[in-house]
Amino acid sequence: MRKDIMVDIETLGTGNNATVFQISAISFNIQTGDKHGSINLIGDIEKYNNLNVDGSTLKWWLNKDKELLTELLNKGTYEEYDLFEAIHKWLKTQSSTGDMKDVYLWGNGILFDNAKLQTNLNSCSGMKYPIYYKNDRDVRTILELASMKSGLTEEEIKKSVTDENERKHDAFDDVAYQIRLVVKCYEILMNKEVK
Repeated sequence: MRKDIMVDIETLGTGNNATVFQISAISFNIQTGDKHGSINLIGDIEKYNNLNVDGSTLKWWLNKDKELLTELLNKGTYEEYDLFEAIHKWLKTQSSTGDMKDVYLWGNGILFDNAKLQTNLNSCSGMKYPIYYKNDRDVRTILELASMKSGLTEEEIKKSVTDENERKHDAFDDVAYQIRLVVKCYEILMNKEVK
């Protein structure tokens, strides 16, 4: 049985080796939006051996939501390796076939969340990116296709699924929003009623 998973990460930089301090994921049904399981991991950067922070990202965080950044950094409990080991184990439990060919991992942009997760997992001793090579999915691509098909702008589609109670850039809230967005786009592409 197919299992779609939305992932979002928060980092202290944009480079390939940027420090990842939050990873969130929720498994969901793309046809209904029903959620089946979730994980929200926050690293304790004091326990990390190396920090790869860039000034522009740090300034971005401070200008966007320094309270959220402070809250997340103070909540962190995982060492860096343990953070990636936990998401790796959780992803592996999502497959009902064991070979991961039934698991589809969605991220917001083909070169960010999934790619950074893959880079970090592959660099951790003994771990390998568990997602089958054909099963990475991109939120931005499905959004563009739904916009083209419906005649709605991408912003109109996004606005239709926005929840003002969620905090932008908290990976867990971002995952919930991105699931609603993908389900909405799926409805549009499958000719279901657009609300």
